[in-house]
Amino acid sequence: MIALTGPANAGKSYTALAMAAGMGTNIGVCDTERGRASHYASLFPFKHLRMPDFRPQTLVRALAVGARQGIDVMIIDSGTHYWSGRGGVLEQVDRTTSASRSNNAFTSGWKTIKPVEHEMWDAVMAYPGHVIMTLRVKTAYELVTNKNGGVEPKKVGLKPDQRADAEYEFDFVGDLDMEHTMTVSKCSYPGLFESGERIELPNTETGNKIVRWLSEGTPMPTVQDYVAKALNPETTYEQLLALYRGELSQRGLLGAALFAPDTQELTTLGGLISRIGGARKAAADGNDHERSA
Repeated sequence: MIALTGPANAGKSYTALAMAAGMGTNIGVCDTERGRASHYASLFPFKHLRMPDFRPQTLVRALAVGARQGIDVMIIDSGTHYWSGRGGVLEQVDRTTSASRSNNAFTSGWKTIKPVEHEMWDAVMAYPGHVIMTLRVKTAYELVTNKNGGVEPKKVGLKPDQRADAEYEFDFVGDLDMEHTMTVSKCSYPGLFESGERIELPNTETGNKIVRWLSEGTPMPTVQDYVAKALNPETTYEQLLALYRGELSQRGLLGAALFAPDTQELTTLGGLISRIGGARKAAADGNDHERSA
């Protein structure tokens, strides 16, 4: 997963599209920026998913749509809205808190909305393709003791407008400035980019360099491969249980958002396997009961 951070007009949307063009051929944009991605439609081919609101639940559904359409590079522009935008996590916490009897954000608001936020991040991280998320930045302050012994806020730089630990979720983080130069602040791809490396006008080749590195090694089964295995009537309950607890859990794919092929309902890969596994177990138990009778 890639994060591109920067202030307004730093070129986050353009850079995301330019890098995506080097990473895949079927690009999608979850656009929360009032259709801004359409400004670049003549430069890059992509599917435009204009978001109707900024609820995390809406992003999960959009990712399921993208997966169904075979979008291999999904751009979320911008991930900030799902945190601090209208209908985002913070506003949902405030609304839930205000509607509760306790009026306590920790025992009511966050307790209710934190699982919703987790489901969103699970869907983002388990998306069956590359993900590029743009993030706005805001001025960061910390309280320091001044020369008079008092406490005052001190500007310490810029930080992404998302939850405090959001950067941990990404493999690559690039910080864009007003000259459209990207400084690599995090890179989990050994030997690819150095921390602090500056890239002037990152482009299609930047994205292609990343995807070439990611393409090395043995290909792993995709989400669709696991769906096909779950739907195969020869796959037993025990095999599905082992898959759920083992490989899917270890790879972090249980939260992959998708539409169930048999019902077309929005679910997750983990939810689909749990439902099918439960039905297989019930059928097997029923057959055992009939034989014993």
